Amino acid sequence: QSQVVKGSGFSFHAPAGWRVAHTTRGASAAQDSELVQVARFPLVRPYTAALFDRVAGELAVRMKTIAQETSGTVSGTKTVTAAGVRSHFYEVEVNGHVDEDTFVLIGKREYQLLCRHRTSSSASFCDDLLTSFRPA
Repeated sequence: QSQVVKGSGFSFHAPAGWRVAHTTRGASAAQDSELVQVARFPLVRPYTAALFDRVAGELAVRMKTIAQETSGTVSGTKTVTAAGVRSHFYEVEVNGHVDEDTFVLIGKREYQLLCRHRTSSSASFCDDLLTSFRPA
């Protein structure tokens, strides 16, 4: 059971009953310390699939910085598909939680998908975020 969360230029599914919030850049749904969130950012130049490997270094530096700022560690990275787009995925472990960040780049837009779950819990809602995300 899930609910559809709509933001400016995108939608995704979140577990039913989770508290939904909206900002100018995105939308989220949360329960206790667990969270699914999508934020949308403009890109200076249009992104094409040919740039995939080139942006990997920039995103790796960004994620390392985020991990350091939160006293966490980047524990994994891989390539995933979200909304039919080959995307960069990072795991950051911090204080008993795992943050899963996925960067979906389309044209002049960056969508950052974040899923936070307890290390000890099932994270099927994270898989649902990736499979249900739809840019408008």
